[in-house]
Order: sequence, then C-alpha cells, then structure tokens
Amino acid sequence: MAPMMPILASVSEAEGARIAAVGAGKAAPPHPLLDIQLWSEDTEVARRQDMDIGIMPLTDTPWARGKCGYKLIQYMACGLPVIASPVGVNAEIVEHGVNGFLATTEAEWREALVTLLRDPELRRKMGAEGRRKVEAQYSLQVWGPRVAMMLKEVAERGKLCST
Repeated sequence: MAPMMPILASVSEAEGARIAAVGAGKAAPPHPLLDIQLWSEDTEVARRQDMDIGIMPLTDTPWARGKCGYKLIQYMACGLPVIASPVGVNAEIVEHGVNGFLATTEAEWREALVTLLRDPELRRKMGAEGRRKVEAQYSLQVWGPRVAMMLKEVAERGKLCST
C-alpha cells in the first residue's frame, strides 16, 4: 500500500476519488483521501461492492510470484474491474483491456486508474467480464465437482493399496 500511495493520492485528488484500504491497519500511511477500514468477514463483501475499482499492486519478488491472486478473484466476483501488477498468476487472471488492466510502471498505473475513474461504463463492462470469468473458472460450481472427484479418486486408490 505505502509504495502505491503517491500515485493513488495524486490520481484520487485529481479525479475526486477516495481510497479505501480494508485491513491495512498501521501499514497504510495516513492521508486525507484514505479511508482505513477494519477487515471483518461479516462486512468484506459489502465493502468490496461499495468500491469502484479493485487493485493488486505487487513487486516482482519470489514471494509475490507465489501469491494465488485470491484478492483479484474476490474483486472480480463482486463485479469490479481490476488493476494489477503482472506478477505471478495475476497475468493469467487479468485479461488486459477485458476485465481490467495490467500495470507495471507508474505511468501505466496512473493511466489505468484515470481511465477507469473517468469511464463508469467501462468499469461496468470490465466488472461484468471479470464476474463471468470468476463464474466460469473459479467458482464453487466449477471446482466443487472437481475436488469431489479428486477426493474420490484418492480414496479409491487408498482402498486398492490397503488390500
């Protein structure tokens, strides 16, 4: 959060936007445009639904490359367009220009933020595309049967080995 704050603050001030940081706690630097919100399981979906854009900036490190993109999937499940660093699985989840933007440089982050803040229809379209992708590739309806089949296969192999 802190490394992105200058870009976020500059764009937010210029575009009349606010920044919501859920669960950032003391890691978020104080700023007049920053709303620091406590994370709660009871309110996390509602808080996301109140947002206009979901962001996932990452530095390209081994730790970041190992992240699973869960935050992006959560944003997209709530119908939000996303902006993310193309690090690790983020580059597979975000379809640049379809359900969000991939951004590496400060200029790319600034352009993506301004574009989405100024275009509510684009936010709606990208959010809908993101939601479709989550339903088709990451939902319980897709993965529930797959996991059940995997568990069944493991259980059957276990029976064969124990006899």
